[in-house]
Amino acid sequence: MPSLRLLPPVHSPVTLAAVASGTGALAGGAARARAAVTAALGERFGCRDLLLTDGGTSALALALCAGAQHGPGPVALPAYCCYDIATAADGAGVQVLLYDLEPATLGPDLQTLRTALEQGARTVVVAHLYGIPVDLGAVRNLAGRYDALLIEDAAQGAGGSYGGRPLGSLGSLGVLSFGRGKGVTAGRGGALLANDDAGVAALSTIRGRLLPARTSGMEPIALLTQWLLARPSLYVIPASLPFLGLGETVHRPPREPRGMSPFALGVLRRTLPSADGEAATRRAHAARLLERLRPGGRNLEAVRVPAGGVPGYLRLPVVVAGEWRDRLRSHAARVLGIMPGYPGRLGELAGFGTRVRNRGASFPGASRLVASLITFPTHGLLSEPDLQALERMISERTR
Repeated sequence: MPSLRLLPPVHSPVTLAAVASGTGALAGGAARARAAVTAALGERFGCRDLLLTDGGTSALALALCAGAQHGPGPVALPAYCCYDIATAADGAGVQVLLYDLEPATLGPDLQTLRTALEQGARTVVVAHLYGIPVDLGAVRNLAGRYDALLIEDAAQGAGGSYGGRPLGSLGSLGVLSFGRGKGVTAGRGGALLANDDAGVAALSTIRGRLLPARTSGMEPIALLTQWLLARPSLYVIPASLPFLGLGETVHRPPREPRGMSPFALGVLRRTLPSADGEAATRRAHAARLLERLRPGGRNLEAVRVPAGGVPGYLRLPVVVAGEWRDRLRSHAARVLGIMPGYPGRLGELAGFGTRVRNRGASFPGASRLVASLITFPTHGLLSEPDLQALERMISERTR
């Protein structure tokens, strides 16, 4: 084993009561759980319609299919993002134009996004990476000039907001994820929200593509395992097993989208109310680490939050000077839950680049993020000694 104690990089609170609620939904309470989850999401996000899916990737794939109905043409995707976005594009069978990101904000580089729109993109996907809100005002204005459908990928955005509205409620379509590494979890599952007239019309075109829900026999076992092994003293056990691939970024093959399983519905009914409390804890932990970053600035630079944005801080992203990159990707850093960002640009993925029309274009912002982005844990399992160890590591790098 690599250590007697290993901090998980992310944590989604799960209780035995939530597992029991999932089991109750399996035993005949699925309809009540679905109604409760639908009402809770509708109240939280103010959406006009929604679909509950078996995962955030499925929700995004359906959104991309809806975008193709809105306006034929390629989809504009960020060149640096979670590889599940590529999986969703594979599942939807769409062609792609990439746009660059600003390393300082993780938001779209508007010039390259404009170029993608000029080249025919009629669907735009923006992603709130690590819970940092994108400046959606600027993106919405630009997409509107080209009558492009705006899809807001808020899979990592739990607890965040922009302009006083929760992330996921600002695009025509909003994508949520309730997977095990998200701010609020059902073990698995996702949602596709329709937030305006264009979103409602788009959602109506793909509702029939959603296959019936089903619960895998592994769902309760996986969630119980998550509840047990998330503790730092026990997380070392799964983390020491390479075949589990914990912390790895993988380009997975697509699968047919299904509805949210009865078990996940029951779990989510209990975990949704914890979203705000966990997000407040993440923000408090991030603020504490940011205080150590501000006096330095030479070696570590925190990603900026746009005016009007409140981050959910699924993790705290930091751009690292090249000389410090390897030190913050060491075993000592990993023990503290410090992890690198995504290991490559989207257009470089084997088997995906062929659907990218501008694969050969230069994306310097994305390339810098691949080389220099590091993320710090912020979740509610961090203890006072954990936070002090993270503060010491930051202080050493900002001298």
